[in-house]
Amino acid sequence: MPENALSISLLLPPGTSLASKLSHELIEHLPVGVYLCNAQGTVVAYNHKAADIWGESPNLGESQIKFCGAHKLLTPEGVHIPHHQTPLAEILVTQKAVTNFRTIVERRDGSRVPVLANIVPLFDSDGTMLGFMNSVQDLRQQVAQELNQQHLENALFQSQKMEVVGQITSGLAHDFNNQLASMSMGLSLMEREVEAANSEKLRRYFDLCKEAVERATSLADNLLRFSRKRAKKLERLDPNQLVLGMTSLIRTAVGARIVVNLDLAPDTRFLKANKQQLESAILNLAINARDAMPDGGTLDLSTHDANLDRHNFPGHNANFQPGSYVVISVIDSGCGMTPEVLEKVFAPFFTTKEDGKGTGLGLAMVRGFVNEMNGQLTIESEPGQGTCVRLYFPSYGTEHSQAVDGADR
Repeated sequence: MPENALSISLLLPPGTSLASKLSHELIEHLPVGVYLCNAQGTVVAYNHKAADIWGESPNLGESQIKFCGAHKLLTPEGVHIPHHQTPLAEILVTQKAVTNFRTIVERRDGSRVPVLANIVPLFDSDGTMLGFMNSVQDLRQQVAQELNQQHLENALFQSQKMEVVGQITSGLAHDFNNQLASMSMGLSLMEREVEAANSEKLRRYFDLCKEAVERATSLADNLLRFSRKRAKKLERLDPNQLVLGMTSLIRTAVGARIVVNLDLAPDTRFLKANKQQLESAILNLAINARDAMPDGGTLDLSTHDANLDRHNFPGHNANFQPGSYVVISVIDSGCGMTPEVLEKVFAPFFTTKEDGKGTGLGLAMVRGFVNEMNGQLTIESEPGQGTCVRLYFPSYGTEHSQAVDGADR
C-alpha cells in the first residue's frame, strides 16, 4: 500500500467482496452519484443518482463497463477522453486518490452533464487494492447559475459602457449640430448667388455640399436619438394591424425587386409598446434586409405567440421574465452574415455597409428599444442563407388580433 494511503482510503476486512463493502441503503439516498469499481476497473455497484447522471443503468459486472458507467467522458472544454486515459483508470496504477476532478459526462443520446468527481482507492487490511469508489457531483445547476451570473455581469458592464458612450455621443452630436446649422445657413445664403451665376458646374458643386450637410445632419440626429433616454409613452397595440399598416411603406422602402410576404397569425395577442419606435424598428430591419439583397429577394414579415421560459429561451437578456410573448419576425433571403460579423452586429457604429451608406446605429437602437419595452431580441444568420431577426414583446391582456392577413391599410 502506498504511503499515506490510509488517510484517503476505506479499509475493508479481508475476504469480503467489493460490492458488499458499502451498504446499498447508505449510498442510495446520497445527493451525489456513487459507484464502485473493482481492481479490473469494472463497475460493480452504483446508486440511483449515478444512473441519473449517466442517463442509463448499466449491467453490473460486464467487462466492457470500464471505470465509469458513462457513455463518454469529456474535458470541461468538450474534448473526448478515452476511459483508459482518465484518472479513473490511472488510480488503479498510482493507487492515489484524485480530488475535484471536473469532467463532462456525455450520454448515449448526446446530452451532457458537467460533474465534479472525487475518486478514492479501496484497500483491504493487507494493503491490497481492491478497486476504487467514485463520488460524482452533478454540476448542472451550478454551471447554469455561473452562466447566468456571467450574463448579468456582462449585461451590467455593457450597460455601464453604453451609458458612457451615450453621454459622450450626446455632447459630440450637439456640438456637431451647431456647426452644421452654421454651414446650412451659409449654404442657404449662397444658393441665391449660385442661381444668379447660372453656372451648371457651380450648381453641381453646391448640390454636393448641400447633400453632404444633409447626410451629416441626419447622422447627428441619429446620434442624439441613440444617446437620449426616451420617454416610455406606451400604448396597447395589435401587432398584425401595425404590420399591415406599414406594408405599403415597407414595399416602397425596399423596392420592386424585393417581394414582401406577410404571415400573420390570426390569434396573435396584443402587446404594449411605443408605436412610433416599434414602427421605426421594423422599418430599420426592413431597410437592412434590403441592403443585404442588392439583386432582389424575399422579405417575410410574420407574427405569432410564444411561451418562453429559461430552458427553451436560453439567449435571454437580464430583464427576461418567463411567460407569453408576441413575436414579430423579419426574415430576408439576403447574403447573410459570418459568425464574426454576427458577434458585433449590435455594437454602436459597427456597419458592414460602404462609407456614407450606414451609421452603424440602426441595430443598436433597435435592441435598445426592445430592451426598454422589456422585450427580447434574437438574430440568426449564415453566409448565403439570409438573416432572421425576431422581436419578442410581453403579451398584453388576453385579447387577440382581428386583423386580416394580406390587406394593406
